[in-house]
Amino acid sequence: MGNVIKERSRIAVLTRLAAVLLLIWSVIGIAPAASHAGPQLAAPIIDARCPPITPEGLVGYGCHKLSVYLQEARLDLRYNRPPKTTDKLYTNVRGNYAIAQLQDGRYIIGYSDGAKHAEIRLIEQMQGKAPRIEFDPQTGKVSYQPAKASPIKEGYSEIEPCKKTCNPALENAKVRDKFTYSYRWNAGPGEDPKVLRDQTNNRNTGAKQVAVQTLLNETKASGPILPKTPQELAKGSAVSKAAGKQMGPIRPGGIDFSSVQLRYVTDGGGSGGDTYSFETATTPGQESKDGTNQIYDADEALNTWMAVEPSRFWVNLNPSQPDKVIDQYLGQTQAGRILLEADLELKRAWTRFQDPKTPVGLEYWNRMTGLNGACIRQWIVPKTATIREEGNRLYILQAPLEVKAEAFDFTIPGDPNFKCPANPEPSMAVYRDLLLPELNKAVNAAPEFKDLRRVYVSRVAAEWYRERMTADGRAAEAGIDSNDVSTLEREDDWKPADVFNQYLKEISGTTYELPNGVKVTTGGVDFTQPVKKTKLSDTTFKEQHGALPTTVDKSLTEVTKTSDEKQAYLGGSDEIPDFVGFKRPTPAPGGNAGGDGGGLPITGAPIYTIVAAGTMLILIGVVALWRTRRVRWVAARK
Repeated sequence: MGNVIKERSRIAVLTRLAAVLLLIWSVIGIAPAASHAGPQLAAPIIDARCPPITPEGLVGYGCHKLSVYLQEARLDLRYNRPPKTTDKLYTNVRGNYAIAQLQDGRYIIGYSDGAKHAEIRLIEQMQGKAPRIEFDPQTGKVSYQPAKASPIKEGYSEIEPCKKTCNPALENAKVRDKFTYSYRWNAGPGEDPKVLRDQTNNRNTGAKQVAVQTLLNETKASGPILPKTPQELAKGSAVSKAAGKQMGPIRPGGIDFSSVQLRYVTDGGGSGGDTYSFETATTPGQESKDGTNQIYDADEALNTWMAVEPSRFWVNLNPSQPDKVIDQYLGQTQAGRILLEADLELKRAWTRFQDPKTPVGLEYWNRMTGLNGACIRQWIVPKTATIREEGNRLYILQAPLEVKAEAFDFTIPGDPNFKCPANPEPSMAVYRDLLLPELNKAVNAAPEFKDLRRVYVSRVAAEWYRERMTADGRAAEAGIDSNDVSTLEREDDWKPADVFNQYLKEISGTTYELPNGVKVTTGGVDFTQPVKKTKLSDTTFKEQHGALPTTVDKSLTEVTKTSDEKQAYLGGSDEIPDFVGFKRPTPAPGGNAGGDGGGLPITGAPIYTIVAAGTMLILIGVVALWRTRRVRWVAARK
């Protein structure tokens, strides 16, 4: 019996020791969280009004130490900007910023523009490959410092690191699990990425943009910046409301929403939202086609034309210029892809119109008999647009395109025997007389150029916004000419070189029975010149489009057909969510407003979980103590 008593006493002592150790660990935060799958080093929430950090690393803006420091860095960059600086670190206020704490205790800043993402710049500084952009929490100042390598201890990006570029780079650097963020970017299963990105980064209504503008223009002090109520995030942009009118069971029949073009816009002047209305074709008796992607593409093109400098609005398929296919910034966007693919389609259309099995092609070849042919450069340019401007409202009534052509001498890589024919003008005359009119009809009406027409109409609207924002000093703030396409990048694997290689493959891919004629064509799409506009007078507008204002106004609430029912309009107005900045944080339970010390360290588990665990361990200790005393009492009786 004595051995039994000793064994029970030993068990009781060990049980009490384990209980005490576990209780200590739960209090000081050494015990790891069992269920936290997010960042390994996420700082604690510093304000009771903030939501908890999610397992994925989503944290409220200004709700933990790193996001507060980044806010302070943004304020310094905004209000202590060097005069006349062109450094994107200071000027690209609408772009994405990120911050990281290094193992050596320093804080570094990264920013996005058309060249690099914010996270990439942090990695380069971490590796000592680029000068540091340091933030000093003591002074609130940002400054350039010499390059010096040091591992990242913890990082934070305003926008979720992008799936295509940023995530792989962070993973390769083995720091992805150290990052938190405040606004989602990567769509999950069943989510539309265009819708999500509009909710996050729409220039007027996006949660990230509204929060940053609240910081810079209203609170001008760091701290949590959150929606006034959860319902605020249900508000949406003009483009999202237009898209919503043609989705699901509410979609009216007999309308091809995939052919939408942005035909009406308003300018809210920076403080208010904008209004859009899209025009599309009716298809009586046919099932309607969804236009969600096309509506968002039109808005994305509008933002592209404002962000990228106009001198970069070109693409070029020239067999002797494989290194000059598309501008580096435009080439990252959906609008750039549409322009380049339209250029290839122009070459294909030109080939189809030469087919001698068609009336035009047969006449073309008959008239080319005895001629030497020609090498031709042909390209698409805007014609004069017809608009109606009324104060802060713009109606885009016509926006035609035009195909230009000229004889052009060039070479073909890999074909040293190729030589452009001499005396091309007689052949050019036949081309201009027969084929050029057909090409002009195609670019303005054929289905294969539908996307090009859509992005060009957005180009007209962008030019109008650009002029107004430049005139009243909003251009820099709005990111005009910033070339920041970091939030306009495509997520697909499309490459401009693939289009160029396909073009080379098709140059001699189609031959006809008659040997004479044009053999090769080069060209492009050139939107670099300012949009030429004809403004309708009051009288002419009322005579030709008198019912249009009523149609547009009604389209803001429902899909509305024109009086002749050949077109339909759908639109919406921006509703800007109301965000509130809390300048004086309310300390979170067990923490403090500064996020450093004074409370429980972050363990990945809520405070209530730790309290419950501590209570259970105390009970275990009490039971263990009772058991020990009972063993001793039993032993004494024996």
